Amino acid sequence: MEVVIALLMFMGGETQTLKEHLYIQDQKMSTCLKMQRQARKSTNGGRVVYQCAKVKATIIIDEYSKNKKITSIASLDD
Repeated sequence: MEVVIALLMFMGGETQTLKEHLYIQDQKMSTCLKMQRQARKSTNGGRVVYQCAKVKATIIIDEYSKNKKITSIASLDD
């Protein structure tokens, strides 16, 4: 488990459910916030919420692209 910066996508009404997560390759919060703004602009509103956060996650390295990816999130890091 590592503590990493990730862009999270939650969907739903009153109870938000985590649907997607993206590992930020350069691990800079500014990069995550930029990607969050782009995602919000491309979404037609609705019940989608994007959040940048430090999370405790299991990470793998993709064998083809050599990029790190999140396989599971244990918790948000406070």
